[in-house]
Order: sequence, then structure tokens, then C-alpha cells
Amino acid sequence: MSNQFSNSKSQKIFFITLGCRLNQAESLSLKEEALKRGFVVVRDEKEADILIVNSCSVTDKAQRDTEKTLKSLSQKYPSKKLVVTGCGARDEHKKYAVVVKNEEKGDLFSLLSSSGLTRGSRRNKESNWIPASAGMTVGGGRTRLMVKVQDGCNNFCSYCIVPYLRGREQSRSTTDIIKELKEAEKRGYKEIVLCGVNIGKYSYSLSSSGLTRGSTMNIDSRRSLSAGEIPAFAGMTKEGGNDGFRLSDLVRGILKNANFPRIRLSSINPDDFSDDLVALWSQNDRLMPHFHISLQSGSDTVLRRMGRKYNTKQYSDLVAKLRKSIKDVQITTDVIVGFPGETDKEFAETINFVKKMNFLKVHVFRYSPRFGTLAAKMPDQISEKTKKERAVKLQKLESEIRQKILKKYIGEETEVLFEAIPPSSPRRRGPIYSGFTPNYIKVFKKSQKDLTNEIEKVKIKDSDSNALIA
Repeated sequence: MSNQFSNSKSQKIFFITLGCRLNQAESLSLKEEALKRGFVVVRDEKEADILIVNSCSVTDKAQRDTEKTLKSLSQKYPSKKLVVTGCGARDEHKKYAVVVKNEEKGDLFSLLSSSGLTRGSRRNKESNWIPASAGMTVGGGRTRLMVKVQDGCNNFCSYCIVPYLRGREQSRSTTDIIKELKEAEKRGYKEIVLCGVNIGKYSYSLSSSGLTRGSTMNIDSRRSLSAGEIPAFAGMTKEGGNDGFRLSDLVRGILKNANFPRIRLSSINPDDFSDDLVALWSQNDRLMPHFHISLQSGSDTVLRRMGRKYNTKQYSDLVAKLRKSIKDVQITTDVIVGFPGETDKEFAETINFVKKMNFLKVHVFRYSPRFGTLAAKMPDQISEKTKKERAVKLQKLESEIRQKILKKYIGEETEVLFEAIPPSSPRRRGPIYSGFTPNYIKVFKKSQKDLTNEIEKVKIKDSDSNALIA
């Protein structure tokens, strides 16, 4: 594998993304940044001069997948230039690739353009924020833009390694977000998804007086911002007071200054869902009626061992409030089964709570010990056999609930933002398009007309196990 990266900006790059949705958003952002800098982003790894692995280390399996991927690529393409970045990038990966640590990811293309970057080199630079735009061009078939507005986490849940990998909470400048969104709007996107590691903790301060107890860090907190630098927010009533913008303030600013017909939130913790957000969503039909609200367990005793900052009553009250305030809202969630010490009774509590909540979708995860976390040292670790059995039982339940929800929409009319189905998809049979309803239910429709990036009102004719059919 070559030791030197050429300064030629016509080099072809192929991205390999491992891990979570946020990593996927960041990879899409990196692709756009690569294009802006004159690199060519290709869809076939065989065509690439440079292979960039955006790695993950949230679980032990993810870390092993990073090592396996790097080893495989190194052996398969010995003449190509291999780069690893993201949470899973480790010094020991220098034997395979150039290592660009996660905190250096914002400088990735500056480093690639540097003739001094060789395999095994390291750069200690101040972290820069990855550009907000994180979506493929509309011409590529995607119509949604994932916008990273926040990073890091201060929660330190007992099972989670993320705070150690991504650091303390950081919020991106409101001004920069609006600027990026206005540029994206010109490119034709019709839907944006605001995302982050802990998006409910979005908190951007206009002051550079330093961090106070309980505050979060701003990426550019080293300088003050004058009111003239934030025309989008000047004079706005802010939930966070005169010296800071919270998530609801950011959403108001986007509503005021950009014309996307659809705005969504990514995953949010129930204890971060403010009354102000509920009220905002109930008042504006550009804010999509779907929320992914992390649960993790339906047992209060398990939640306490996990270090979560809410209980099932608080979660249930929030969902009830959302369903009362927002028309046709749907809720999805995550649940971990087999957490250390989880008894049959505690698992039964989770089953009963999932039934009660009537979730559109439950992402079921089997607990995996992560070295360096408190939970990995807890007694009464659950066997893999029991974890698998519980996961299968919960997945069967959530599938039954979802199918009942989907059948209720048969015969109804709804709006769908369509995108083209990739040629590799097994769903690709003839002129067929897929998209999402406002409450994030997938819809498939055959059409001789090109529906890509169109919002169409359709009548639902049928449903299958996971989607609606128009």
C-alpha cells in the first residue's frame, strides 16, 4: 500500500461506513466535503484510489468489525491508500492504514491533501466541526438531509462507551446551521433530520465567558458572537434565556429562515423532551409527527442499573402528552434485552410496557458487554442463549404491533416524500418508488412518472410486514 498521498485533488475516494446512524450521517457529510474539495467520490471500491473507513467502537463487536474490515481491505487492495477514522480508529491500526482519530475527523481532507501524511503518521490538531450537510445529492435519489447539530454526551449510562469516545456535549453554532441549511435548500432537499449523539441537550451560548457548572460546550466558544452575526435569531424569545439557544429555539430559527416542507428530529431521550418542544410540534405542520424516543428497558429497576435518568411513568406520561397534542403521531424506540441481572420478572415488565406503548417500531438489541463501562463489571451477566430468546420474543411482539398499526392506514390518504429505490434492492421490480409518510411509515408505489423528490398524496391500498403499499 502506498506510503504517500498525492496532492492531486482528482483522486477517487470510496467510503466504508460502520456502526450507528450518526456515523452514516457523518460519512455523508464527509462525501459532500470531499466533492467540494475536488475529490471524486465513487460507488465501487475497485475504482477508488483512496478507501476511507469511518469506523465504530460503540460495542465490542463494532470494534472487532473495524479490525476485520481494515485487515480485509489491506489484503485485498495492497496498492490502494487506506484511511481509518471515527470512534474505532486506534493506534494499532497503523499497520493497515493512516489513522485519523475521531477528534481529527473535521480535518480529514486537509490531512489527505498534505504531502506529509504517510501511513502511521499522527497529527495533533484542534478539533473542527464536521460540516452540517449530511446527505446525498437529490440527483442521487436521496431526498432527506441529515444535519448534525450536536455531538458528545454527559450522561455516562452504565452500559455505554459513547461519552468516552465522543467526549463531552458540544453544540454547533445556530448561525452555521442556518447557513448550511440555506445552501442545502438551494440544492432541492425537501426534508431535513436534525441529529446528534444527544440532540435533546442542544445548547448554544452566545457568550464566550467560559463553561459554567452543568453547561455544555460550544464548538466555537472561544469568541463572542454579536447580535449582528445571528440575524436569524436576533430578537427571538429563547427558551434558554438571553444567553443561549436550546433545541426548540433552533427549530424556530429553522422554521423562520428556511422553507423545507419537512423537519424531523433524530433519536431523543425522554428526559430531554421539553414542554416547549411538544407545544412547537403541535402548532406547525412542517414539523413531522414522529419521534424516536429512547427507552432501553420497560423495567424501572433495570433503568436504574442502566443509569437512565427517567422511569417508565415519566416515559408513559410523555408519550400520552405527545399523542394528545400531535395528530397521528407515531413513536419508535430502542430496547436492550439481557442487561446484567435482568430477571424474568423484569423482562416481563419490558414486554408489558412495550404492549402498553404501542410502538410503531422497536429496535431490539441484545446487551453486549463493552470494556471500560460499569455494566461490563456487573455481576449476574445473562447468557447469550437467554439474550437471544428474549430478543426473539420481543421482536415477535413488536412485529405484531406494527402490523396492526399499518393495517389501520389501508384506505386512508397520506402524503409521501418519494425517493428512487436503489437498483440493488430486492424491492426494485419495475418503476417502483419508496418514501415516508409524515409519521415515518415507509410506502411503496409503482409509477411511470418519476416521483423522486416529490411529495405526493396517495391512497393506501395494502400493507405488508414493514410498509404500506399505495
